[in-house]
Amino acid sequence: MSVTFSKRLRASLVENSGADLVADNAPAIIGLVLALAGRREGDKIVFVSEQAEFLDYLERAASLARLPGLKRKAFVTREKLEFSIDELGESFMTALTRGDFVSAGTSVSASEAKARGNILPGAALSRKHFLLHSFLACGSIADPNLQFSLEWQLPRERETILFNNRLRSFGFEPGRTFRRSVHVLYIKKAEKIADFLIMSGANEMLLEYVNIRVQHDISASVNRLMNCDEANTNRQVDTATRQLASIRYIATTTGLGGLPENLRLAAEKRLELPELSIKELGEQMNPPIGKSGMNHRLRKLEEIARELGHDSDPE
Repeated sequence: MSVTFSKRLRASLVENSGADLVADNAPAIIGLVLALAGRREGDKIVFVSEQAEFLDYLERAASLARLPGLKRKAFVTREKLEFSIDELGESFMTALTRGDFVSAGTSVSASEAKARGNILPGAALSRKHFLLHSFLACGSIADPNLQFSLEWQLPRERETILFNNRLRSFGFEPGRTFRRSVHVLYIKKAEKIADFLIMSGANEMLLEYVNIRVQHDISASVNRLMNCDEANTNRQVDTATRQLASIRYIATTTGLGGLPENLRLAAEKRLELPELSIKELGEQMNPPIGKSGMNHRLRKLEEIARELGHDSDPE
């Protein structure tokens, strides 16, 4: 089974962010992940994921941040990290409770960092790291071959509002819904999803995404042209059928011989070549005539048929 676009994006983001993981930003990374996707279980805060590489990454971050009391448990399809609330520390829990990790700006002053117990260091998360770690925490992206959709699923309303505000500060305008007891923020515009990939540093996946998007646009254009051609063909067939019915009505009532020569020749040519368009039919006349001239003659034949009692639009 092929690996999904979303899983490959997640793997790429973990790999690309590994070199940037340092003691200075590790607490903010752990705090952001737990704020967005952590769940309270008794005296613990747990984070569950199917991506073992990201859990390895978070264990490294917790070690750099010197956050004790971490345990990792494996299940059939996923694993979870457990953080002991008692051992996380008061300053960390205060910042987590206040939503500081989600709402903090891209830089924090020394006085503000001190007020927060130095949990959010002077080099707070950049836009790139905020976006990529929030995606790794609770995001997913649909296969662009099928649809354009990027979304984040959050368990709590307060963090959803704060996260929504941060996304908007970066130029995104996510929609919001509530699905299966989970708050969901989503983006459906292809160009905005491309912006997200750029801002989060997913350059390799961006190239693949843009290529798929271009192919999608080309296919959509071809389909529109084919639908247009089909509609034109249907109109051409309907017109030819109507003209043939009128000409045959004239032939069975008064006969074609009584028509002016130009109309008689046009009628005979239509009976001879029913599959041609009006333009093509005019080119077969001797001498050839233009589309407008041929159309005028055929319309005149329809008018004569109506005067003779032909119903061109039967029920």
